[in-house]
Amino acid sequence: MVTDRSFVTGFLVLGFAIFIAGFITGMLAIAVLPLSSDATAVGFTFFLLGFVTGMLAIALTLATIKLTRVEKGSA
Repeated sequence: MVTDRSFVTGFLVLGFAIFIAGFITGMLAIAVLPLSSDATAVGFTFFLLGFVTGMLAIALTLATIKLTRVEKGSA
């Protein structure tokens, strides 16, 4: 099976775009809400940001490893 390196590049760009869109949407939601932010809300926001970033990084790493194995196996 021949895979193209542009697939990995496109996957990385898409992942980065989704991360930026989610980050900006979250910041807009925090800025628009007329609530006082206490330490719990800020901590929960940082937790969610780290959790989503970690899941995205793991997905990108697994996809890169799988594509590398597929390319080596077909060569």
